[in-house]
Amino acid sequence: MDSRTLLLIGSGPGIGVAVASLFAQKRFDYIALFARNASQLQADKERILSAAAEAGRQVNVRTWKVDITDLDQFKTALAEVQSFGTLECVYFNAARVAGSNFFDFPIEDIELDLKLSVTAFYVAAQWAIPILASTMQKNPGTGFKPTFLVTSSLLPVDPIPELFSLSMAKAAQANMVKSLQKFVAKGTHVGMVVVGGIVSPDSEFMNPTTIAQQAWELFNQDGADWKSQVSILEDKIDWSPLL
Repeated sequence: MDSRTLLLIGSGPGIGVAVASLFAQKRFDYIALFARNASQLQADKERILSAAAEAGRQVNVRTWKVDITDLDQFKTALAEVQSFGTLECVYFNAARVAGSNFFDFPIEDIELDLKLSVTAFYVAAQWAIPILASTMQKNPGTGFKPTFLVTSSLLPVDPIPELFSLSMAKAAQANMVKSLQKFVAKGTHVGMVVVGGIVSPDSEFMNPTTIAQQAWELFNQDGADWKSQVSILEDKIDWSPLL
């Protein structure tokens, strides 16, 4: 089997680069990064390469400056990733975390939040799931772990009025994840990394390093008892389904 590829959609200085860095240290040879900010992508690439080198690994990191709400642009970038190693894991980390006040929040911004968290997620899954399933069938006995992970939150079950647009979008996204879990072929995994609050380097649990470690544990599970979500909360790590 060709080199294993992680696609991170929504790279950035917090959860995104921490996940990609750890996954590069642990397993993945090719790291594909999607984000809108070119300078941030370059900084993330350098950090991932450095982290991999610290673990004695050489990885190939490629970046795509892409607006995933531009679906034509997004699909073009996804097609290019298909020839970048063998896709094994997609991590969807894209979201727009911004305030939204009831009745004066523009409708077009609600539509943007839904396009980012729901429509783009659907397009990514529509592209990735068949590839992951096909590679699984073509490479039996290789330890291949076809996985699609999504950063979620507690907003689907405990919405915040001041973040009602994001709350609504994350609820719809979580619902689609659970639908996908029932739909995908056996052996292909879809899971959620539920982050139950504000991410901070100073938080005991909700810091990027711990979140990345839990994302790795979620991905790296073996066997029929594969758990579909892990929640990182202010005071603990919880592997029972909260969504």
